[in-house]
Amino acid sequence: MLKIERENNRFIVSFFEINRLNTTISRIIEKQLIQLLNENGAEILLDLKGIKFIDTSGFNTLHELKDTANKYNSHLYLTNLSPEVIELFRLLELENAFSVCKYPEKVAEVVK
Repeated sequence: MLKIERENNRFIVSFFEINRLNTTISRIIEKQLIQLLNENGAEILLDLKGIKFIDTSGFNTLHELKDTANKYNSHLYLTNLSPEVIELFRLLELENAFSVCKYPEKVAEVVK
């Protein structure tokens, strides 16, 4: 379901065979990623490649992760947002609520 790669305090998180961030998936990733963000100064790049839909619980999870990151001086970055997900962010007026890495291949430069 989740693939987590770690390099020091940097985590690259991607999804495996998932195209919706819904209630079921949100609960699972929230538990796993909150633990990572509790490390002071941790950086998570959440790769949303393949995700076509995010429901209310998915957006709540993203907000919870962002709040936890801020609390522990950690950082959450989103990348590979599909056009469908970008449209959902626009509809909910959240396009500026999260840090988005538009060039994931240059993530090392972005999350320094």
